[in-house]
Amino acid sequence: MHALHFTTTRPARTVAAAAALALTLSLSPAALAETGTFESAGVPLHFVDEGEGEPVIYLHGFAGSSTLWSAAGLMPLEGFRTIAFDARGHGKSGKPEAVADYGDALVDDVIRLMDARGVTAAHVVGYSMGAETALKLATTHPERVLSVVAAGSGWSGDEEAQAYGFIAGALGEVGSFGEFMVAMSPPDQELPPEAQAAMMELLGAHGIDPAQPSAPLAAVAAGLPEIISIEATALEAVNVPLLGIAGADDPERGNVEALAALPNATVTIIPETDHLTAPVTPAFAAVITGFLAD
Repeated sequence: MHALHFTTTRPARTVAAAAALALTLSLSPAALAETGTFESAGVPLHFVDEGEGEPVIYLHGFAGSSTLWSAAGLMPLEGFRTIAFDARGHGKSGKPEAVADYGDALVDDVIRLMDARGVTAAHVVGYSMGAETALKLATTHPERVLSVVAAGSGWSGDEEAQAYGFIAGALGEVGSFGEFMVAMSPPDQELPPEAQAAMMELLGAHGIDPAQPSAPLAAVAAGLPEIISIEATALEAVNVPLLGIAGADDPERGNVEALAALPNATVTIIPETDHLTAPVTPAFAAVITGFLAD
């Protein structure tokens, strides 16, 4: 067997350029994602922007981060440009501690993100707190919304507003979100090591870091009643396609099912899942992908 030898007379610079081009063309869409920060009223917000097609804006849940959407199998998403960002007070974004820096500012951040990324209108997919933000966005900026997916939360009211007030108070008494979780756990209920590991994996999928400071989250929670206080007439005026999703065992299921009364709305319940497990099941991604494709 003879060894094969190749020679070239092309300049080294040309060969290097060709190699670089070949590498670029071989990269996956995820590898070509643009990651950065934009300023929203003085608060730096971390984002990821990848893919091509109609834009989809992803909004994560309370105490989580934008990493939820890759864990859910929705980023990247073939045929769509997907943009996710860490809400103020969360993840890699800025974390002011004044209640006045939250509330409707969460909605304003979405509009500023779209402006910064050159997006005129987008499909908006939100989970839990993100769902509440998406619904408020659709009522205040309908011209910027192509459709809405409200998952893990829906048509909230006074009870939810009071719950957020309680959460804000409890977070204000501890130093980290992990300490808050311990304080909220029944004193006689200790999970076995296997269950603790499974819970930590679920929290990680949502982008929830138990070590994150509680003060910014307390301010977020205190401001959320401003987001969820939406008049029925405002929601009924939303005329874009709307999909509600909830796990069968999610305490928020009733609020999600209430969305079915709205025009152009449908609701899907994912069996044998709860608030934490629903987004990381294949059915969750399949339902959203089908809705966006339609």
